[in-house]
Amino acid sequence: MSKDEINDETIEEIKEELDEVEAQQSETDEEPQQPDCEELLKQKDETIQQYKDKLQRIHADFENFKKRSEKEKQEFVKYANEGVILNMLEIYEDLERALQVENDKDLKEGVELIYKKFTKTLEDEGVEEIAAEHEIFDPYKHEAMLTENNPDYENNEIIQDLQKGYTLNDKVIRYSKVKVCKK
Repeated sequence: MSKDEINDETIEEIKEELDEVEAQQSETDEEPQQPDCEELLKQKDETIQQYKDKLQRIHADFENFKKRSEKEKQEFVKYANEGVILNMLEIYEDLERALQVENDKDLKEGVELIYKKFTKTLEDEGVEEIAAEHEIFDPYKHEAMLTENNPDYENNEIIQDLQKGYTLNDKVIRYSKVKVCKK
């Protein structure tokens, strides 16, 4: 359906409404008046043109709103991680400086400091490690990769954490991959 078809249909509906209003007016008027037909048609045409202009403005405003909303959404997605990236850049630069150290002992201390700083940054962003070893298997937090019948562990107790899992603000973003005791 084209824009012209919508406007023509709208115009026809408006004309019908005006005809109904005139019919109701003529029934309620005590003195039948003979309006000038040309004047009446001119008024109808002006009213139709006003409605048509209003419809076109509303359509244009809506199209502009859609374009503006889409652009804002793209900008938000593009720069959503800016704060996290800034924090990661500090750690990246610290790691770069640690690699420039020639003494192995100083390198280890530097990397340990960077690890602590990186851990704090992740915690500040809401990332937490999922506890696994010696815990009861929870399919909402853990992914069983292996099972083993081990007398030292209870049934469904996690024997080993094969890969750590993490939550972001209480939402699991990576499940812990674990070895589970099955009896």
